[in-house]
Amino acid sequence: MRIDTIDERLALFRHMAGHMGLHELDPAAIPLGELRAGAQRCLGCRTGEACRDFLAREPENAPPPEFCRNADTFRRWVEAAIEGAPSR
Repeated sequence: MRIDTIDERLALFRHMAGHMGLHELDPAAIPLGELRAGAQRCLGCRTGEACRDFLAREPENAPPPEFCRNADTFRRWVEAAIEGAPSR
């Protein structure tokens, strides 16, 4: 895998997390192994172009696409962030 491909996939990982509303994701709130596994799934992804298209087309906080290898992971992190948010 080329270095620029690695950079692109990790950027898509961060972009999708932000797209899901995890802009202020505290890495300490996610077990390191889980964060690493999510990044690894993106590194092995073969749908980078479809991912870029989704991120450009869909509104923020739209559910992740079904082709996303981290769809369940991102949903779980969003739920955990909501549950851990301070009450107003």
